[in-house]
Amino acid sequence: MVMHKTRWSLILMLFGLSVWMPVMATETDDGLGLWVETQVVSRNPSRVMGWYEKDFTDSIGFFAFAEKESDGYRQFYVGPTWKPTEWLKLGAGIGREVVPGEFSSVRRGLFFDANWRKINFFGAFESGASGRWHKITGTYALTESVGAGLMHETGLGLGPRFEYNIKKDVQVWGALLRNPTTKESTTVFAINFSF
Repeated sequence: MVMHKTRWSLILMLFGLSVWMPVMATETDDGLGLWVETQVVSRNPSRVMGWYEKDFTDSIGFFAFAEKESDGYRQFYVGPTWKPTEWLKLGAGIGREVVPGEFSSVRRGLFFDANWRKINFFGAFESGASGRWHKITGTYALTESVGAGLMHETGLGLGPRFEYNIKKDVQVWGALLRNPTTKESTTVFAINFSF
């Protein structure tokens, strides 16, 4: 019952964000380098995540990532980014994770983001006391508004992912993942606001 109420609270928060955040954001061509995403995951805790990125030069920058799950788990990490080519960005960060009532420890994360024409590959890899985790996506932009591809996430599995850009700074996406070990399917629905 608590999980059901939490998911409805997250959904209502999404609609509130969709109304107020674009009004509060400053309009620039490059944006503010910030995105906020809420995910509803079947049979798993829901998540709210934030990402901030700032370039200092054409190839060197900084990023920060934070996540809070409906079961109380939270993490953050920060670190440098490096853009060796126009189409590839790499980053590495260090921070903390908290598992309520159990422990707080160091959390490390790496990511890559590769964009070439209509193709995007993104991967995030984390490690810490709660274990290793990764998420890898590959998508193709079918149109300016619609994208499709594959996604793999630790514990959830592999499957198709579909994206729809409501407007330039608001995207909804969904994935249907199948874990080959447990034979369970998981659906993920998310909305992402970028500023």
